[in-house]
Amino acid sequence: MITFSILGGGNLGVNLTYALSSKGYRFKYVYKKSKFKIYSSNIEKSLKKIVLNSDVFFLSVQESRIEDLVKEIENVGNLSEKIFFHTSNSLTSDELIPLKEKGALVASFSPLQTFSSFYNDEDIFKSVCFLFEGDGEALKTAKKISSDLGAHCMEVEKSLKIYFHIGAVASSNFLNSLMRFADIQIKKGGGNDYKILLPLVRQTLNNIEKNGLEMSLTGPADRKENEIILKHMELLSGEDKKLYEILTNLLSSNGGYFS
Repeated sequence: MITFSILGGGNLGVNLTYALSSKGYRFKYVYKKSKFKIYSSNIEKSLKKIVLNSDVFFLSVQESRIEDLVKEIENVGNLSEKIFFHTSNSLTSDELIPLKEKGALVASFSPLQTFSSFYNDEDIFKSVCFLFEGDGEALKTAKKISSDLGAHCMEVEKSLKIYFHIGAVASSNFLNSLMRFADIQIKKGGGNDYKILLPLVRQTLNNIEKNGLEMSLTGPADRKENEIILKHMELLSGEDKKLYEILTNLLSSNGGYFS
């Protein structure tokens, strides 16, 4: 049985704790603090105690805090046979080199998923892709964890990992931006808010999953109804107009409508 601890009890950390515990993994500690009640009896302020009593560690703090946390762990001493994963999609295993020099196995092991709260769902990671790069000896453990969670583990090149993060930001944060843009247009037309578009969004995602990006395109861009697109452009101005133009160009496989 793998014993694990969480160093960063935020949204990702708490969902990972719940999911792994539900799959038979033994949860020991969360470091220092957490706002989630699930951790109330497992908070531990001694890193040395945490390290001595756990096999695997997930550094699930914000990217800007990883360096300082690594320095704290480094001072614990010998880390032989311990496995440290950080869960940042934007950083590589190089962040954990000081721990490797203390004998630990280190890797970046990060899910391509968004967590805005605690979902209380043991299958929250089902079908999620975890990106892995780092010590080969840690890969076996990463694959086991992924498999037990019903997720996938993909090995990536260290120097290319950042592109996955760009894709993740585009598919998550930028979707939020697009819905804000859509919300503005709906309200201009006298509607209440974006929620009337959610069935359309869900069906679009279903189409993409089933048929792929190219075969899921509909609307005036797909039908080559340029007069409708130009009418939209005439009604828009400023940044809204620029955004519409850029996104419409990305829909065209021959270089764009406005290039």
